[in-house]
This record gives sequence, C-alpha cells and structure tokens, in this order.
Amino acid sequence: MENTVCNLCGSDSIRPFLTRADRFTGEVFQFVSCAQCGLIYLNPRPTQTELARYYPANYEAYRSSEYPDLAVEKWDVRRALDIQLNFVEKFVPRQGHLLDVGCATGNFMRAARERGWKVAGIEIIEPAARIAQERYGLNVEIGSLETVRWPDACFNAITLWDVLEHLPDPKGALKRCHNLLAPGGLLIFSIPNLKSFDRYLFGRVWIGWDAPRHFNMFSEITIKRLFELTGFELLEQKCLLGGKGTFLLSLENLFGESWTGVIVKKIYPLISALLWPYRQFSYFFKRGPIITLIARKIA
Repeated sequence: MENTVCNLCGSDSIRPFLTRADRFTGEVFQFVSCAQCGLIYLNPRPTQTELARYYPANYEAYRSSEYPDLAVEKWDVRRALDIQLNFVEKFVPRQGHLLDVGCATGNFMRAARERGWKVAGIEIIEPAARIAQERYGLNVEIGSLETVRWPDACFNAITLWDVLEHLPDPKGALKRCHNLLAPGGLLIFSIPNLKSFDRYLFGRVWIGWDAPRHFNMFSEITIKRLFELTGFELLEQKCLLGGKGTFLLSLENLFGESWTGVIVKKIYPLISALLWPYRQFSYFFKRGPIITLIARKIA
C-alpha cells in the first residue's frame, strides 16, 4: 500500500470521508476528501504491483469476453455499444483513429471497428488484453497511458469507459491524452456520478464506492478543475447507460450472500423491468449512477 496526496492540487491536507470493504477480499479501505479542493480519493491505496489481486477473473468488466449467446442479452449488449458510439459520432464528423483506454477484452473496440474506425487500445490487465489481441486481432498495448509509446496527435478520439476513477494519476493521464489527440480531438469518458439518485439511495454500499479499484471520485467542481489543468473544454455531459447493472451490484453490496441477496439476484430481471421508469427519470435529470462527458482539446 502507498500513501498519496491530492492529484488535483497536491495538498496533503485531508479529511476522513468514507470507509469501504473490498467486495472481493474483505479488506477495508478509506476514502478521504482534500481539505483544499474537495477531491475525494482513496488513501492509502494499492501500489501498481498490488493492483492485479483486486481485479479477479470474475470482475464485471472481464466477464463478457464474448458477446452473450441469448438473443435478449446480445441485443442489450449491442444496444449499449451503439449508444456509446452514437454519442461519440455525434461530435465527430467522420470515423478516424480511436484509442480506447482500459479496453478490457475489446468489446467497444470491436464495435467501433465494425463502424469503420481505426482502433487501438490499452489494457493494464494482461489476461484481458490477450483475449482482445489473440481472439479478436485487436491492436492492444499491455500497459498504461504512461508506458505505451505512440506519436503525438495521432488520434481523433480517445475513450475511457469507466476507467478514469481507476487511474492513480488522472491529471497525468489527461495530459497524456491531450498530447495524443489531434488538434480539436475529443476525449470521451464515463465516471461514477456523485450526484446520482443511487448514491443517496444506497449510501455507503453504493457500487460507485468500489474500493480499492476506484482511486478518485470526481464532482462537477473537481472535474471542471481537471479540465482546466489539462487543456480541455467540456462540450456535453449526459447519463447514457449503466443504471441496470450498477443497481444490481449495489444490491449485492447491500445484501451480500444472504438468502435475501440470493433471491434478489434470481428475480433481478423482474426488478430491473419494474425499475425502468426510475432509470429513465434519473437519466433525464442527469442523476444516473454513471455520467458520460465529452470534452475537446483546446490548447
């Protein structure tokens, strides 16, 4: 484990904010808030060499290396990928070079490639990256934004789907993205929404507090400061997706392996269907559990 300071302002003045137990290992971790700028971050946190043990094979991002076989599930996955790509292409005049950071097994890259994008990816967890490389023939580098080597200004768009909160140095990562983007290039990323209805409904067991995988939790104020420090301007923010799966994960955090939890998991398709109006309402008012932001390189 390592102690750290605020990634935005460098201050080491902190206030205790929240403790959470890792849902896989049971270890307890603490979020703190920066007394100077308000950023919420994990401190202490796992070192980069310790990270792999907190990303087990059954971690959600690695479960669906194949598109599902069931027609309904396959439709749901494809619909989500189409929604993401439609949001990107709303701001991009034509398909160009796209980098997907934290690409996992490459589902989004595959969908973008099918639409005509020239795609590349980065993934720090080697088994996931190997699936993308060997099974699907995708151009995926194993490592991080700091370790991979691409020429500056070589991408038109960079995506980080549910990734920024996992990075130990988000400010450095966005500066690197800024260098990799062509003039006017776009940065698209999704993060846990601290203003979401789910956060207040579930409190401490909200899946957004997914310690120790989530290192930094951004509010509207701190994300604006991050853009100022890294040379981006916000174009739009919107709740696109995520309400269905994250609600189930929060319920699993709430009930654990109890009988109630087992029953809830079995009947969750019904619960999810009944929650459809709630999800749409939360998306409309930008109070969904995940918010997607798109920003343009300006300097």
